[in-house]
Amino acid sequence: MHVNNDYQRNANISRVFETVWENPNCSRIDIARKLEVYRSTVSNIIGTLVESGLICEGERGVPTEKGGRKPVFLSVNSEFGCVIGIEIQLDTYHIVIVSFNGETVFKKEGVTPIKESLIDKPDELFIYMVDSIIRDLINDIKEHSLKPLAISLGIPGIIDTDKGIIKRSAPFRLTNFNYAKILGERYGMPLVMENDARCCSWLQLALNKTSGKKDFLCVLARNYAGSNRLSYPETYEKGIGVGLSITMNGRVINGRNFAVGEYISRSWTTYQKGQTGLPEAVLKTIDTVDDSYAEWVKDLFSTLTMMIPLLEPETVFIHGQLESRHNFMHEIIEKHVPQFASIMESCDSELIVMNDDASDIAKGAALMFIQKLYEVQLLESNPSYSILRWDSLFDLHNRSKEQSLLKLPEC
Repeated sequence: MHVNNDYQRNANISRVFETVWENPNCSRIDIARKLEVYRSTVSNIIGTLVESGLICEGERGVPTEKGGRKPVFLSVNSEFGCVIGIEIQLDTYHIVIVSFNGETVFKKEGVTPIKESLIDKPDELFIYMVDSIIRDLINDIKEHSLKPLAISLGIPGIIDTDKGIIKRSAPFRLTNFNYAKILGERYGMPLVMENDARCCSWLQLALNKTSGKKDFLCVLARNYAGSNRLSYPETYEKGIGVGLSITMNGRVINGRNFAVGEYISRSWTTYQKGQTGLPEAVLKTIDTVDDSYAEWVKDLFSTLTMMIPLLEPETVFIHGQLESRHNFMHEIIEKHVPQFASIMESCDSELIVMNDDASDIAKGAALMFIQKLYEVQLLESNPSYSILRWDSLFDLHNRSKEQSLLKLPEC
């Protein structure tokens, strides 16, 4: 019975927090109506969240037609704490720190640190990269008086978010890297990870939390400069990579092996290196030669055409492409892949090419941690490593009042 009571309490807190996070300035009665629960239940939960400092009460609204007290508006407290979102690529890293109400409070970028002596030790090199980025961030945290409560990383690869394992990341040469065990508490606070394309989905869920968009496909297509010091035989030194992320009914889909969204184009054939069947000369000049870019766009959207009727997304978001290329992309699709527009129209879907923002993945990673708080897990399932228990979050917040939790491991 105790387990069931704890489960129900956490589930109720998650649902109430989700409602407030997605509907700022709602009232207790608004929440009760939306969730179809007793107002007394909502009041008890709100009492817990207000006492913890996560929810704050604002101005009173207009009383109902039946009279009575004016409703009190509720919102997520921006001063409760924040989440550090970090995207790491071979060449650069980006940091976006987000408060628990979803607002960006700090941004930074830099060159990914590399230690020559660790190049042939990928596990140790990755730890060194994260250590160095955190070390460089600590002074910024102090200078801006920020109170981080968690770290969330976005990287390319197949990430088992439930077990806390990088199953495979080709750019970093990581296989079955147990980040939950190695990095989980290394910096004084929880650390979670997510695939970079799925970070785009978490970003879109936050951006569209009031629009009702719940079913969409995110395509992350970015040019990678690679690293002169980290060029491996199995990867391109320079080129473009594509990752997909599927969101249905407001939930980011992982799949049974967390590999949903691994992209292979329709032109790919057995034994080819990379994701497509395009010549290496084309892939290496996509960002400099218009004809190469056109070949890649045709290949990508011919592949996406086959996916649209299977998924029926409300929206297809394209991330990672320079704004200067947006019109050219639309022209190529219209001229060479007219079937894409036809199938989008028949499925009542829209295409949105996002303005390229290098910090999107880092921000999506941070927002993932916050939005995962309101995921209600099945009672009989094993707890997901990526979801923090509410009491643990409240404890982190209380400890952060005394001193910054962010630290580096002792050597």
